[in-house]
Amino acid sequence: MNNVPEYSVTELNLEIKNTLEKSFEYVKVKGESGPITIAKSGHAYFSIKEKDEVLLCICWKGNLDKLEIKFEEGVEYNFFGRITTYAKSGRSSYQLIIDQLEYSGEGSILKLIEERKKKFQKLGYFDKEIKLKIPTHPEIIAIITSPTGSVVRDIIQRVNSRYPIAKLLICPVTIQGKNTHKELVEYLDLFMDEKNSLRPSLIIFARGGGSLEEMMPFNETELIEKVFSIDIPNISAIGHETDYTLLDYVCDLRAPTPSAAAELCTPSQIEILSNLDKINLDLKKSIKLIYKNYSFRIKQFHSGLNTSINQNFIKNEKINFLINSLTNTFKNIIDSKKEKIQINYNKLNQSNPFNRIKAHNIFINNYLINIKKFIDIKMKNKIEKVSFYKRLIEYSSIDKNLSKGYSLILDKKKIIKKKSDLKKLKGFTIRFKEGELYIKKN
Repeated sequence: MNNVPEYSVTELNLEIKNTLEKSFEYVKVKGESGPITIAKSGHAYFSIKEKDEVLLCICWKGNLDKLEIKFEEGVEYNFFGRITTYAKSGRSSYQLIIDQLEYSGEGSILKLIEERKKKFQKLGYFDKEIKLKIPTHPEIIAIITSPTGSVVRDIIQRVNSRYPIAKLLICPVTIQGKNTHKELVEYLDLFMDEKNSLRPSLIIFARGGGSLEEMMPFNETELIEKVFSIDIPNISAIGHETDYTLLDYVCDLRAPTPSAAAELCTPSQIEILSNLDKINLDLKKSIKLIYKNYSFRIKQFHSGLNTSINQNFIKNEKINFLINSLTNTFKNIIDSKKEKIQINYNKLNQSNPFNRIKAHNIFINNYLINIKKFIDIKMKNKIEKVSFYKRLIEYSSIDKNLSKGYSLILDKKKIIKKKSDLKKLKGFTIRFKEGELYIKKN
């Protein structure tokens, strides 16, 4: 037993620590991350596992802030760091000090994306029924992309060539890295702020192609939830046509490329001019149709006016005839009564009896009074009828109809009644209530 090395606890712990750190100076470990605890100090404490095997890990705050990707529980990563030991607080253990990590491969990334996709599909985030309509003539277009590179130049060039009156709002962001999605969310919060006077009518998310790992910021849960919550129409133009992210599914429209996004949200100047020509043609047709309708109505009015004038003339003749007939009838009645009175008077003079004369005088006076009353009543009724027909004639007169908004077409004060007569004239006069207007035909 004399040859057995002897150590104190401190010495043995230190020897083990040096041996491990020397043997595993810097390693890459593949495993699935377990529950992650962020201490008040900002350090991250977690474990990585493979089946039943577990390895404790620490990522100091300084390294945690420098990680290129956001890591979370249940995802398989490649962890980079060094092995060391910890032998205080009543326990001894070894652990991996992490200074960097990466996805373990496309398989782990695709698995994570698919899990998130199923989650959001179940919540209805990708339903077509709730997507907003892309405006056909946007006033302000916000482009969230890298401020440099071909993507932003292509979009600007395409929009300016198609719809130059649109105002472009360039929102620069880093297009990859663990903070990319946070920058996108910050811009969306700014757009939705009620105090922001420069609210865009459309948002375009754009970046060029890249690896699956580089596209991960556009699959982050925080970004997808924010895009779903905004009420501004948006287009996703991330990567190439074959590249799909969760942002493509939640946006109101997906464009295969950034250039295509610029075309999908702006009308072509050529199309606008073509539509203006069509509108101009339709307007001319409408004016011609209105003119035709009014011409037809004027013709109907003239026809109705002539009919009304003829009817009024006939009624006037009838009234005159009735007046003359009534006048002659009452004149004949009066003449007949006078004749009878004269005969009776002659008889009285011949017989000369006083009482008979007195009685006849009373009878005659009463009879004359009754005849006068009868005549007065008849004449009053006839006069009222004559006055009624007179008002009727005046109401149907040409001046009265002109005051109602009608008009007459005249040729040297002669009423034009037929359309064929109007075609023969070089010009004609339209009479309104306020005066006359002479129309010269071309």
